[in-house]
Amino acid sequence: MPTMLANLFTRRFASNYLSTLTFVGLTYWFITRVSSFHVATLQGVWDLSVLGIPEVLTIRTVFIALMALYAVILVPYYAAYPWMRSSAFAFLQGLWFAGLRCHRRKTPLQRTPMSLPLSFRLSPAARQAGLALLLKFFFAPLMINWCLGHLGTLSGTMVQFDSGLEQGLRGRVLFDTSIFWAAFQLILFVDTLLFTLGYIVELPVLRNRIRTVDPTFFGWFICLACYPPFNEFTGVFLAWQSNDFPYFTNDYLHIAMNVLVLLSLAIFSWASIALGFKASNLTNRGIVSRGPYAFVRHPAYAAKNLAWWIGAIPTLVMVFAGGDWGTIAYTLVALIGWTTIYVLRAITEERHLLMIDNGYREYAQQVRWRFIPKVW
Repeated sequence: MPTMLANLFTRRFASNYLSTLTFVGLTYWFITRVSSFHVATLQGVWDLSVLGIPEVLTIRTVFIALMALYAVILVPYYAAYPWMRSSAFAFLQGLWFAGLRCHRRKTPLQRTPMSLPLSFRLSPAARQAGLALLLKFFFAPLMINWCLGHLGTLSGTMVQFDSGLEQGLRGRVLFDTSIFWAAFQLILFVDTLLFTLGYIVELPVLRNRIRTVDPTFFGWFICLACYPPFNEFTGVFLAWQSNDFPYFTNDYLHIAMNVLVLLSLAIFSWASIALGFKASNLTNRGIVSRGPYAFVRHPAYAAKNLAWWIGAIPTLVMVFAGGDWGTIAYTLVALIGWTTIYVLRAITEERHLLMIDNGYREYAQQVRWRFIPKVW
């Protein structure tokens, strides 16, 4: 404890802490002033009256409280690990040294006819730190918003479930109004909570520090195509054909197919649980081979796509019954297109993980199948 207190007054602590707070402040400014997508999502509210509490909370209020808590937690964190450099500090330091090198260079750089007319070059470490900051800048607020939204909806659905039981609802009616949605929101809450923690928590004791971030444009492009607001552009070409809660006339078929959707999403969430604090996109944080990763290398993508295809069955039945081959073709192209995007995500992630010797090559030899055991 005396050592940690002493670390609070070191230059390294001040550099780490202040640079990280600057980055957090910049993120807050962007999502509350610049990004219309984030501004809209932060306006979401929790009506706590369903829990017997006469209060209304906005997601923005909760978000600010979490940021304040994060700023407090950073104090003992950087005091306990004085040897670390935060990503914000490493990036700013890299910018500083790159600027000095650019200013002191007396002779121009050797360039090929295709090279850009730039003499400003970041070191590999600074570039990786910048990519890590960009990753957290985009995904951390998104995951926090989703996590809070799922939690709020889950609490409301649980109240609706109790109310349905009191009203004597049973069978399909109770399943449709609350049981399915309670399970659905719980599964997604667990997934987004783990990814939220994965983006904001890096601890040596957890062995989840970001080693590298995918440095390729295509890796980022194919990943961001799946997330808002970029997926709106993707949806212009590949209109969404699935439904989270597919409807079937037959009661037994309806419940069975929607239970399959939940089971698929449960496998998806199980993959996140297996990743634990290493859960995040576009990163190399060490190889995980437990849980569903012992059977296939990309269980989350396989399970998510299975849920989507099940959810698209009513749409497929309708368009095939309509007999319009143009509509049938487009529906199939859109579904296959979204699946292809996730296949490409898997390929780009593997390419990234194979860039350094981290054990992924050996893991891929042990677990030969990407998506379906014994098939593919």
